[in-house]
Amino acid sequence: MEDKARFIVKSALEQGFDEALAMVTDARMSYLKITNSKVDSIVDKYDESAFLYVASKNRILMTSIEELGEASIKAKVKEAKQAIGYVKPKTDYYGLAEGPFKYAFSAYGDKEIKFGENGKMADIANTAVNEALDNGATNVAGTLHMSYSKMSLASSKNVDAEATRSKARLSLRAFSEYGSYQDNHMSPQLSGLSPMKLGQDVAEMSRSMKERGRVDNGTYDIIYMPSPGGHLLTHVTSFACMGDVEQGSVLTDKMDKQVADKGLSIYDVGDSRDVVLTLPFDDEGHPTQTTPVLVNGVLKNYLHNYSTAKKYGTKSTGNAGLVDPSSNTMFMKHKKTVKDLDALIKDVKKGILVTNGWYTRYSNYFTGDFSTMPRDLTVYIEKGERKYSIKQGDVNSMVGIRISDNMLRMISSIDKTTKEAAQTTSWDADGDPYVSPAFVVRGAKVTAV
Repeated sequence: MEDKARFIVKSALEQGFDEALAMVTDARMSYLKITNSKVDSIVDKYDESAFLYVASKNRILMTSIEELGEASIKAKVKEAKQAIGYVKPKTDYYGLAEGPFKYAFSAYGDKEIKFGENGKMADIANTAVNEALDNGATNVAGTLHMSYSKMSLASSKNVDAEATRSKARLSLRAFSEYGSYQDNHMSPQLSGLSPMKLGQDVAEMSRSMKERGRVDNGTYDIIYMPSPGGHLLTHVTSFACMGDVEQGSVLTDKMDKQVADKGLSIYDVGDSRDVVLTLPFDDEGHPTQTTPVLVNGVLKNYLHNYSTAKKYGTKSTGNAGLVDPSSNTMFMKHKKTVKDLDALIKDVKKGILVTNGWYTRYSNYFTGDFSTMPRDLTVYIEKGERKYSIKQGDVNSMVGIRISDNMLRMISSIDKTTKEAAQTTSWDADGDPYVSPAFVVRGAKVTAV
């Protein structure tokens, strides 16, 4: 059989579809679990699958294909032909991106991850665990994820693209008699992980505050570590996606307006080989790029796929999302930086250091009102000094406070960051990464719960 992605597209066109696109993914995924300071299990999974996108008379349908033999592909395409008749036409659909395209790079997947052995994974995990125990942790939990994928994409609009990518993510949670702390390291290369440093850092942070106390309801400056802070800021690039803008987001009708602190810039990055899960093309084969969303606090761009760009008379930003645009990797920068976290703390008179967040919920997407709850080590700061950790019910529970804020108010109140940024994810998700320093948000509302 010819290239599978091209064969799927050919089969779809033979069924009379106006447009067709297929992406075939061949992936190896490995998952290691750490429980009670020991490697608990290692699971390897190999998967080859595809998704098919077809359009007919402005009707759009997407479906997955699990079996990639010729007969299975043709049967799935026939099912799609029958099903698309029940789909409501999309009146503002303008088609797929027109190729051919040239791409900045094609292959960067780490062969050490592709051909990695379970013994190597166990060595990395044990190194991190032993370092944490040596630095005072009483128990350690965590995960190590590795994945290597080859993607092949073809479309009826003269697009043929292929690339590989890889990811390694080590997440570690250390427990001590004083509390718990969790962080993660991730990299496109296995060699980019630092298990010894991560083990040392999580152990020392879990033991860093011997005193515990509570805080009253009130207004506090919030210092967010990269993991919880970057997670919140990914909502900015999501809100800039044209589908969200059309439905009503905090950035709707804000183009070229000052929406954030004058020192703050946020970028959507889709073309960096140093970022986990980067591809040279988006879901319709258009080249990815770096798009400034906020520049010096001013909203400069919305994020588009080919169809929404055509609708609004602009160019695709490489953010397909075939039905609606989707964001890539969020990069946050600020003009005002300080040396490190300690320097950031010294500039806070009354505040709270948040190392992990949980249960972030929006009460109103259009106005941007949300709340979030800290988890693990959370520190009360007074006159530039760490005073005590805010008491948890136990090390498995959330901290007993809720932070209520508004996204526009929040990004308008970020006035400095640390110099160093981290590529990370939320503590509880092996999802898409973001790149963020630690930063301070002035004047957030905090309530005890």
